[in-house]
Amino acid sequence: MVKTRRIYIAQQFICSLFIILFVYTGLNKLMDHETFLSQLHKSPFMQWGPGFVSYAIPVGELLLALGLIIRKTRMIALMGSFFLMAMFTGYIWIMLTYANDLPCSCGGILAAMTWEVHLVFNAVFTLLAALAIWMESILKKGKSTANTEYTKQPI
Repeated sequence: MVKTRRIYIAQQFICSLFIILFVYTGLNKLMDHETFLSQLHKSPFMQWGPGFVSYAIPVGELLLALGLIIRKTRMIALMGSFFLMAMFTGYIWIMLTYANDLPCSCGGILAAMTWEVHLVFNAVFTLLAALAIWMESILKKGKSTANTEYTKQPI
């Protein structure tokens, strides 16, 4: 029971980090949409739909944050978080490897990061998402085999 409780607390902390990250970046991109869209247009690998992407990414981030809050949708939101962070990490790696011009479409404090720091930041969050998925599977397994403290959580 103590181990399950520690896993639950650690997973809640990771989910909280993602909620903060996604709400912050999603709202920032929507509030400064013109700048975000302009930066997407400058990307050499975003020629196929910056208009759609400029709304899909921030709305997706906000939906993932909401999904992480709700217990029943947490696993799918964690998987979506892993996928999104892996895509962002891959995009940054491709930009660093193949692009001559590196336009930053991030907003707020994240825009102050260098591309290399941003790559590490995203890679760490990708690993955190994978860890949280693993923790969620442990917690769900514990829920199905015994009535633990985890099952008594309201959300």
